[in-house]
Amino acid sequence: MPESSTVPDVTGEAGGHALHAVPAGPAVTDDPAPDVVAPPTKREREAQWMEDATVSDVGTLSLADLRVLADRMFRLLDADSPPPQAGERYAAVVGEIEHRGRRAAARGDATVSRQVFKDSAFSSRFELFVDGGLAAYLEYSMLGGELTLRALVEMRGFEQRGLGPVLMRRAVLSAHKRRLDLVAGCAAARRFLEQNPQYRTLTRTS
Repeated sequence: MPESSTVPDVTGEAGGHALHAVPAGPAVTDDPAPDVVAPPTKREREAQWMEDATVSDVGTLSLADLRVLADRMFRLLDADSPPPQAGERYAAVVGEIEHRGRRAAARGDATVSRQVFKDSAFSSRFELFVDGGLAAYLEYSMLGGELTLRALVEMRGFEQRGLGPVLMRRAVLSAHKRRLDLVAGCAAARRFLEQNPQYRTLTRTS
C-alpha cells in the first residue's frame, strides 16, 4: 500500500493563490531566460524629458504637469551642456504658468493661495508662484560667496497682497542656509530688514 502524502493541497479550488516551493538548485526549463530591462541612464532620461517637452502642447497641460515640465527643463538648463531647445521650452512653460496665474488673479479667484518659492539660477532671481502663476520675483547677482539682492518686482494683479515680504523672507533664509554673505542692495531689501530686525544678523547692507 503506497504511503500517503502529508503535504497539504495548497492549490486552492476557489481562486486561491498556489504556494510554490523554492527549488534547491536552478530550475530546468526549455524557455529562454527573460530579458532584464536595465533602468535608463541619466542621459537617456534627460533625452526623454526633452522629447516629451518638444511634443507637448503647453496650452493643454494641467498646472501640475506644467510644474513638472518646468522643473525638468530647469534641470536641463543647469547642466554643463544644455540641449538647444531647453531654454525655449522652459520659457514657454513658465510663460503659460504666468498667463494662467494672471487670468486667475483677474477673476478674483479666492482659491488662489498655493505658494511656491523657487531659485531660478537661469534667470538670476528668486521667484514666488501663486497657484502656478508667477506673482513676484527678486533679482539678484552672485559673486563668489556673496549674494546681492537687486530688485523686487510684483507682477500685475498681485500688487498690494503682501507677497514682497514673503518672497524676501524666503530669499534671506535661503541665503543663510547656503552660508552665503547676503547684501541688501535694493530699497525693498533694506526696508524689509528695517521692519524685521531679527534677520539683520543674517545679512549686511551695501
